[in-house]
Amino acid sequence: MHAQAAFAPSTRITSVNQLPGDLLDLGPDAPEMDAEEQIENTVMSFRANLVLHMGFQKALKEIARCHRLGRYRIDEPNCLLITGESGCGKSTLRKTYVKQFPRYEEVDRTVVPVLHLQLPSQPTVKNVAERILIQLGDPFAEKGSAEGKTARIVTLLRECRVELVILDEFQHFVDRSSEKVEYKVADWLKSVINESKVPFVLMGLPRCQRILDVNEQLRRRFLPKVALQRFRIEIAAERKQFYSVLRTLERGLPFQSPSALTDKTVVPRLYYATHGVIDHVMKLVSEALGIALSERRATIDQDVLRQAFERAIWADARDQDNPFHSAFKQRPLSGAGEPFYGYR
Repeated sequence: MHAQAAFAPSTRITSVNQLPGDLLDLGPDAPEMDAEEQIENTVMSFRANLVLHMGFQKALKEIARCHRLGRYRIDEPNCLLITGESGCGKSTLRKTYVKQFPRYEEVDRTVVPVLHLQLPSQPTVKNVAERILIQLGDPFAEKGSAEGKTARIVTLLRECRVELVILDEFQHFVDRSSEKVEYKVADWLKSVINESKVPFVLMGLPRCQRILDVNEQLRRRFLPKVALQRFRIEIAAERKQFYSVLRTLERGLPFQSPSALTDKTVVPRLYYATHGVIDHVMKLVSEALGIALSERRATIDQDVLRQAFERAIWADARDQDNPFHSAFKQRPLSGAGEPFYGYR
């Protein structure tokens, strides 16, 4: 587990007056920040924390393995499918990995070690091909048929020395498609992989598996699979990981006094308040940090978490629906009209 904390471990604050004024490098002529701006910067710095829990680390390792094997340019490169519910870290995973392999310029070309993009909400083979061409620097990306665009993609993947392609939000092909369109997408993807010999990593909601199911040859390429899932408190190993995430966030808080994040009576409430989804955890704790600083609290206690839940997760929650209220009866908030409706 790891977090990039906003302060050095030895720096603890007990009031807003102790907040550092140089959290953002705004240059020598920048106006001095007031207390509210300092609080906002502290919260945003905390929100940018990267928590490398076990599932996230496993996914990073699998992408790296796919990438390494892809450098051999074998005829049938191994590819990877990464699925997960919304908020479980897929986009953060993509951005974290590609940051290690920035594009760079050579005399005769732009080298793009890892090509990545997020698919549009209404994708077609043609407009996705166009987006890939734009990312590869094709000045005429919008011109030509789907077949012509695909041929240029294969050429540019080679000329730009692309070693890995990551496509995020791949489930959008499923959202609007009939089975016939799904087969067309699968066939196009198989063709690009075969001709370019570049491995692809597909990311999306669990239903994007359907595109692979309609093409047996493509499905064999994506046999390695990783599922980024929410933590489930009823499973001992995942409960331990969830607690470890909270402990990591606790270490990143700029308070002298311990917070309620790792209090064993509060941890189950944090679980029900976030459904074990890492993005909701970060939203809730970041909001709580802002409230505690604004109200000049010594730390984040259960009352601060109660307010943060109403602001960041469920504004219309009744007392009995707020996990940090004494009237709450421990239960998942996944019913119709509740914040986690639709999660499995």
